[in-house]
Amino acid sequence: MLRRLSLPEHGAVELLVGVALIVLPFVLGFGPAALLASMAAGAVIAGLGLREGLPISAHMATDALASAALLAAAVALAAAGESIAAGVLAAAGAGELALGMATRWTRRV
Repeated sequence: MLRRLSLPEHGAVELLVGVALIVLPFVLGFGPAALLASMAAGAVIAGLGLREGLPISAHMATDALASAALLAAAVALAAAGESIAAGVLAAAGAGELALGMATRWTRRV
């Protein structure tokens, strides 16, 4: 797979995903637990997108951890009957994994 996205583009996509995870619970009417999970994940992902100067290895590890946490939260919400919220978080987790694979993890100097 070609790694085409630069780090600033990666950050911009993370910012958009984070904001979407903060807004979507209100638009789609998530329950309290799903609202909390989605908003917390959105804040973390948006923060990663805005963060500059984080070592690349730390950012890669944090992206992998965020993906795993999103997918785990999706499973938990699906088990609790929050199928729409589970789908949103699963899509965000899969998207975060795909974003990491599509990113060129080098800084230009």
